[in-house]
Amino acid sequence: MVVALLPALWATASSASTADDLSAARQQLQAARDAANEAVAAFTQAENKLAETEQRIADLQSRIDDLKAKAAQLQDIVRQRARYAYTHSGQDLDVLVDATSPVQAARRSQLLDQANQRDGDAIHKLAAVNDDLKDQQKALQAQESQEAAVKSALESKSAELQGKLADAQQAANALQARLDVEIAVAKSIDDAAKMQALQAERAAVAASQTVSNAGAGQIIGTPIGGFQCPVTGASYTDDFGGARGHPGIDMFVPTGTPAVAVKSGSVRYVPNEGDGGNTAYLSADDGNVYFYGHFSQFVGGARAVSQGEIIGLTGMTGNATAPHLHFEVRLGGVNGSRTDPYPTLKAAGC
Repeated sequence: MVVALLPALWATASSASTADDLSAARQQLQAARDAANEAVAAFTQAENKLAETEQRIADLQSRIDDLKAKAAQLQDIVRQRARYAYTHSGQDLDVLVDATSPVQAARRSQLLDQANQRDGDAIHKLAAVNDDLKDQQKALQAQESQEAAVKSALESKSAELQGKLADAQQAANALQARLDVEIAVAKSIDDAAKMQALQAERAAVAASQTVSNAGAGQIIGTPIGGFQCPVTGASYTDDFGGARGHPGIDMFVPTGTPAVAVKSGSVRYVPNEGDGGNTAYLSADDGNVYFYGHFSQFVGGARAVSQGEIIGLTGMTGNATAPHLHFEVRLGGVNGSRTDPYPTLKAAGC
């Protein structure tokens, strides 16, 4: 009897040990993802600050161009009046002397005064414009210096973000290894329910990992509330709108992470579509279009897709400073109004 009980006792002790390890692995993954989310927030803030600085530079440059055009006009006026005064020196007195009446002389004197006043006004305006131009150019230099500092900070935040994402990836790998051990223990004691739950958890963690062999038609993940996360294990913040006028949410995941159809519908692909790089448009059965940007690779061709079906692998094609998925919700169609996907993503537990 003692011999017969040994495997069960060993399995119980082993299960308790791996359960503790599993709990620790889960906590480590959550902490790593929380840190990555904080890094995303800092990165997004730096991106917005850069966008604000670039807009100020553009406004200042436009103001400087206007001032230069105005100064050129005033310089031409002053130059013409100076040339006229030089070639017609001494004529003011002749104009008054040749007048046929005191009234005519008074009128001519008034006209001369007005002409001289206009000359003086043009000179004063030119001086004021030149002073304003100098001030605007100094402000531009200051903004350009700030832009360099902000770009440097953005590069630092990008490097920090990549490190945090790598930490999260490593923690996910560790959790998968712990789940494998726990699954083996559940199998040894013939606990089918526990084994099924652990296998589902492992599949969810694995879905957020970088893959290179995902095939068209493969379905992963489970929808929540009728919506499925476009990628799992992502770090993101609500960066919709803001200084950049950002029309979607940037979900940071390693290059090669599978992206799936959030709803059933039909998908089409556009390679190298400007800032979005390799993009996908999911025309869903709910009447909306879901936009995916920066794919490193398309999975399959244009087709009807089921919810959860892999449609591409994430990357950083187009205008991207770090690997991520740019995700948009366009209500009513491809040209429909863009709405903030963040509440939907959070409600689905993404």
